[in-house]
Amino acid sequence: MELTLDGDFVRQAVAILLSANQLIAYWLAGNKNNLGWLLGVLGGVPWAVFIVVWDVWGLAPLVIGLQFIYIRNLMRWWRESRGTDPAIEVPVVAPAKVGAPSAS
Repeated sequence: MELTLDGDFVRQAVAILLSANQLIAYWLAGNKNNLGWLLGVLGGVPWAVFIVVWDVWGLAPLVIGLQFIYIRNLMRWWRESRGTDPAIEVPVVAPAKVGAPSAS
């Protein structure tokens, strides 16, 4: 069995490395580490190159959608960690006492 570095091997290796990056990003984000979302955003660039170079356009909607999610969550979590996210408190309203009038 001979190992050759043909185009298919390189393509598979790059896909595995990019997938590993995304998994690490999700793991970090799940641990409430903002670096996870940043790693995910930065990981979109090599995915875009991968899609164009190897003509794998079926991955484009996934990568674009993930970039929106990564950027949204990075901004949201970053604001919350800095305490600049406006807190919206829902007012608690006690239920009204409704019943038949009592005869006194």
